[in-house]
Amino acid sequence: MHLMGAESGDTRPSQSPPPRVLVIDEVDVFCSAAFFGGAYCPMLGLKNESIAALMRHLWSLRKMPLDVTALKQHESYQAVMQSGILAAQSEWALERGVRRMHLTAHAYANDPSGYRIVSGDILYKIEGRDEYGAWSYGFETNADYLYEHERGRLTEAQLVSGLALHVRCGEFSFARLPATFQHILGVTGTLDEKKLPPQMHAVLREEVGIKSFTYCPSMYHTQKRDFVSTSHAYVQLAKDDDEHLHLITDEIDLRLKPTRQMDAERAVIVFFNDEEVLQRFRTSSYFRKYYDKAQVLTALTAARREDRDNIIKAATRQGMVTLATPEYARGTDFKIFDDRMEACGGIHVLQTFFSLDLSEEVQMMGRAARQGNKGSYSLVLAVKQLAMQFDELEATIQGWAAEQVYASLDRLRQQMALKEVASLRELARQRKTEHDLLIRAIKAFHAGSATQMDAMLRRYNAGAGLASGANGLHVVLCLDESYSMQGPLWAELVDAFHRFWAQRLAERSSVAEHVSVVQFSHKARVTLQMQPVGPRPPALKFGGGTTSFLAPVELVSQLCQSHGPAHGYTTVVVFMSDGGAQDAPAAASALSTLAQQHPDYFACYTVGFGSGASRTLASMAFAGGVQTADNYRTADVGSLSEAFAAVASSIAPGRL
Repeated sequence: MHLMGAESGDTRPSQSPPPRVLVIDEVDVFCSAAFFGGAYCPMLGLKNESIAALMRHLWSLRKMPLDVTALKQHESYQAVMQSGILAAQSEWALERGVRRMHLTAHAYANDPSGYRIVSGDILYKIEGRDEYGAWSYGFETNADYLYEHERGRLTEAQLVSGLALHVRCGEFSFARLPATFQHILGVTGTLDEKKLPPQMHAVLREEVGIKSFTYCPSMYHTQKRDFVSTSHAYVQLAKDDDEHLHLITDEIDLRLKPTRQMDAERAVIVFFNDEEVLQRFRTSSYFRKYYDKAQVLTALTAARREDRDNIIKAATRQGMVTLATPEYARGTDFKIFDDRMEACGGIHVLQTFFSLDLSEEVQMMGRAARQGNKGSYSLVLAVKQLAMQFDELEATIQGWAAEQVYASLDRLRQQMALKEVASLRELARQRKTEHDLLIRAIKAFHAGSATQMDAMLRRYNAGAGLASGANGLHVVLCLDESYSMQGPLWAELVDAFHRFWAQRLAERSSVAEHVSVVQFSHKARVTLQMQPVGPRPPALKFGGGTTSFLAPVELVSQLCQSHGPAHGYTTVVVFMSDGGAQDAPAAASALSTLAQQHPDYFACYTVGFGSGASRTLASMAFAGGVQTADNYRTADVGSLSEAFAAVASSIAPGRL
């Protein structure tokens, strides 16, 4: 296929590239879900004034049904085809882009916290860093530009420059990339088995191809960090949120005091799981006495490099309390410039959550007692958060003996890491398969055949609208009812379900619509089957248990067999969880089978709820027969209803 109307590529034999060496810092990141189980998904953004005008026209139609047949006669659509940016045989890309843009605009809910406008460009937050980058979220980015232009924050020229027709161009697997280098050299402080689980070593050896591991002693003196994992003085549990805030303040009070009799104070750095919790603590009555003199290290306060450096430098001054988010635990050098700080015990690091990633904990702990200096580390943890993380009952955690708390949590973390590795390997296998398809298509294109490239591009740019089944639409909601969802989170899920139901009622057209509900933990149950969307949503009752993804997906398959595409129903699955599961790859595989069998009559949306949600949920989102990030959403605690409403608005049965 020729998006630009060009002839097929240069058929001259390409020269072999020169040998290359990959040099990396923190080699353990190879084992993360973002890298090992992830992919780079290139996207072609076609831009000209005609495309910008068409996108603006679609934005104006966002509250109305879309008639593609009529739209194709509109001057803005005709202008794009006449501009020469697309070959006639590639008009399908414009048709599918029109559907996707309208659907995105229809469901759009602005979230300005995720981006900034810099010199007329929208820059998005780089995950885990205090920086913003210029990349695209496809038609969502178009919507952001149009929204900001309406509010006068972008000029006409800046709007035209930002709008594009987006075409997905396959996937490059990150796990495949190391093999393109002749040598890989790297360093990390979290390589030995006490800091990096042994199963991660297997990934580095077998999947990445790292052959040699060298352990070098530190050039500094013997480690002087004070931390006793079996002592209640270093690992504390809070029974509720209020006590958690109280204990954190008490720990700051204690750790500011010098470790020997002298007229001086230490410095304390407090790490929180996210900025929301940090701000809740900072504005609490418990922290009031430190509010004016404490400093905050987050993506917002450290947006400028100068500000970031000043905060980090000030963090080691005597008596300073610094509240920080986790991204500043890796690689941030909190240097001590005052000898009195060393004399009174050095920096203390207080962690207010338990890291599921052992290497993150090691990095966080390592912000104290650096380069042979003195320092200490402690944990103040909330039972409720731990129960959510590990799908355990709060009573079970509260029943642990004080000296066994850390060991028990570490054991659960190791068990979770084993499950995660299995999921990572399956994700990597899927990404490698797609990677190989893209490579073969590129090679065939350069050899003069565009058939494979055309097929791949069509598959990755499937239409936004679903075909309408003869008997209507069947929506299947898979809702997590594991132990981690008990209490307020379950109440929030019930509210989100009601919002979803109300939204579908409002969106309902002449197409008949039925809803089924699958509630799941380590087992699954159908609590609602084929109920027509009506005025009152059904009641949901909490179950409890650990977590399995395959169990609910197997019930989805059964529901598809009885009331799915083969029986005239377009099926849309909405799968929501606040955690992960060992069988996530198997669940993704089963959903992939359904998507491939019924590309026009099956879609799956996934919603990751809260900070503990697994990235494997992204591999379970499908549309048009292929996996698609467009159908994967995340929701922080407090925003699940908005995510469900957006999904409800995105469901569009019937050829648009």
